[in-house]
Amino acid sequence: MKQTQQSRHGTSQNKVSEKDSVVSKQPDPQPQGIGMAVAFDWGLAVQILVTPFLPLFLPNTGFFKAFKLSPALTIAVSFLISLPFVALLAIFGEGIRRGWRWTRPVQIVINSLGFLGGFATLPGLWQGSKEGNYWSLVTAVILLIFSPLIAWRLSRPVTKQWFATVTSKDARLRHGGSWPWLILLWAIAGGVLQAIASTINSSR
Repeated sequence: MKQTQQSRHGTSQNKVSEKDSVVSKQPDPQPQGIGMAVAFDWGLAVQILVTPFLPLFLPNTGFFKAFKLSPALTIAVSFLISLPFVALLAIFGEGIRRGWRWTRPVQIVINSLGFLGGFATLPGLWQGSKEGNYWSLVTAVILLIFSPLIAWRLSRPVTKQWFATVTSKDARLRHGGSWPWLILLWAIAGGVLQAIASTINSSR
């Protein structure tokens, strides 16, 4: 009897170990759209950050030129106003990178609304193209192509599962090393281009 109980106990342990082995062999969720979303958020932060300095390189532009302030004061005021928004966007993008659960639905809503707003850029793009101004194309591409693609990829079940199960530490390890620096390069390029486009179009 004792030998039979030991045999059953050994069999149950083997089943448990086999189950644990199967679970450990299951592949981790492969989230989609994380890099694009972070680049979008950080790019918007870059756009807001560099916009106050563009009048130094693009004469007769700037949102505060109507107030007829000195260039230095105009840059200082607009730069100080922009800092809180830059910080919020940078933190939000970092939250996407770290897998914060609440950031995924917010990002999906933002990019979905951006896609709808992108259609409003088409008349300006058409009118500007007649005058040889194609800067509106930058905004149109971001809103009508990249924005819905980000929303779609973040809404995938595998991405939802990743956000629901990943820890902040594991997310940082996954998106560490050279990953954030490459994303930052894309964000800087896109943010500067969009800042120039919006500044030139707003001054027309």
